[in-house]
Amino acid sequence: MTDGWRAVLFGATRGGRRRRLFALLLLGALFTAVAPAAVTPSVAAPLAASVAPSDATLKTFDACLRSLRNTPYMRTRDDIDWEALAREWRPRADAAAPGAELRAVLNEMVAEVGASHAAVLSAPIYRSMMNELAGKPSPTFGVLLEEMVAGRLFVRALFEKGPGERAGLRIGDELVAVDGTAPLASDDVVDAGYDPGEGSSRLFTLRAGAAGQSLALTLRAEARGELATVPVVSEATSGLEAGRRSIRIVRHAGRRIGVIHLWMVARGSAELLAEALRGPLANCEALVVDLRGRGGFADEIPGLLEPFRAAKLRGPARGGVAWRKPVAFLIDDRTRSAKEILAWHVREERLGLLIGERTEGAVLGAGFFPLPGGHYLEAPMMEVPVGDGTSLEGVGVHPTEAVERAGPFARGRDPLQERALLRLVERLRGTALPRGPY
Repeated sequence: MTDGWRAVLFGATRGGRRRRLFALLLLGALFTAVAPAAVTPSVAAPLAASVAPSDATLKTFDACLRSLRNTPYMRTRDDIDWEALAREWRPRADAAAPGAELRAVLNEMVAEVGASHAAVLSAPIYRSMMNELAGKPSPTFGVLLEEMVAGRLFVRALFEKGPGERAGLRIGDELVAVDGTAPLASDDVVDAGYDPGEGSSRLFTLRAGAAGQSLALTLRAEARGELATVPVVSEATSGLEAGRRSIRIVRHAGRRIGVIHLWMVARGSAELLAEALRGPLANCEALVVDLRGRGGFADEIPGLLEPFRAAKLRGPARGGVAWRKPVAFLIDDRTRSAKEILAWHVREERLGLLIGERTEGAVLGAGFFPLPGGHYLEAPMMEVPVGDGTSLEGVGVHPTEAVERAGPFARGRDPLQERALLRLVERLRGTALPRGPY
């Protein structure tokens, strides 16, 4: 590893102190690389010879391939024929138009390396992701779309009390048109920046150039239902703020159960949880912690685990928060990265129920490389083993109780949360096994 990479991976943290790599790693997004790694002549040679009108497109392709190839993690892989990738995909990049079409080609190529945290992002998605990690607002409609059926998009997730939810969108609604244009043909529907892995459904979001932008969304709530068009207006907000808005008390079967959604393990996530447990959720009888969504900073994980670990200890909890009541955590197939490490600890330490689906198995430290043409490459940097030394990459974390997530035309139902509420009420009534071990 070069001194330059070592400085990035192990550089000083807040207060000038150096911490272990695990504490520094940002899973789902780590850092922006300031310079590409050394060029391999066999892959980069065509770049120097290119004088065609598509020179800018090929320059982006070559920079993408060599940056991906030369990360510390990729240099440990001996199962990838990089020259073959270049021969196959360079002509396709040459034929692609700059922008979204080229990015789609690059993502198809990147998917072939078989690693998480490998994707080519647009500049707006990259900037939004960086803001999310910092807990800062960005213009957004607060809507995540999934291609649940080939060629058709459905609402997968909504920021709590965000623009989409306030406009009346519900989980499972089909998006039929955006300002009268079919979604996949609309410039206002953009890739959400998740890994383009083989077998994974595609995820999209709505382009929000600025707060106050309005779109007319045509929706279908039932398979043979009528169409309805609603206006939705973007606002500057964040996943951290949506998490704050998600804090609520659900009355279920006569019980008071608190709910909080951690959209991303962003800066301030641990403090948000602690504040909720000290304040509005303090007197609840049980708790649901929703871990569906992207990863984030690994050094936030100990703070997120602390209230539940403290419940097993005698005496006052560090930070004054110890949750000694039943708790269920929600996970699904896109719970990823830092959240998977969090879920692994929940399961291994028997801190609570894990309800839902096996997590994504996307647990590599990631870096970001600026590419010519205004794109950004997210590239895997190294393995991040969990406490017992094993890797969750490609493996994920299995729930303690499997529940399939909502599909098309779910009418807003959330099967994972419904099951969690049921199990928590059973524990409170003593009709199930007593609390812990899970």
